[in-house]
Amino acid sequence: MNRDRLEQKAAQIALTIARSEAAARYWQARDKMETHTRAQELYDELKLKTNARMILEERLPKDHPKVMLAKLEEQEAESKLREIPVALQYQEAKDELNEMVQGVVQLLLRRLSTYVPVEPGPRQGCGKGHGGAGCDCGK
Repeated sequence: MNRDRLEQKAAQIALTIARSEAAARYWQARDKMETHTRAQELYDELKLKTNARMILEERLPKDHPKVMLAKLEEQEAESKLREIPVALQYQEAKDELNEMVQGVVQLLLRRLSTYVPVEPGPRQGCGKGHGGAGCDCGK
């Protein structure tokens, strides 16, 4: 199979995902999220708190008081955001779509591994916003 044929197959898979109910729910939830001022403020705050924590974790031990405080501030921002139904719907829709995409990738890797050696890449996280290899949700 040549490269053009592979690209056609990939485009078909991408279009199937883009036309899925999960993608439709994601776009609807995203539109609602973008028009909800308070949710956007809290989402932006959460991103800042998460980035600050990650920077501190790169520089300091995980049990350092500054890291612990940053984690607490991040959890508080996340908790406030979860109180807004629009934000919850957005996160759930985003998680559902991400799970679908990750499932397709895993399926492709499994199928491919029966024909050629495939090495798994770095773990990308659970899709629940917990991060990458450090995700501790058990999945």
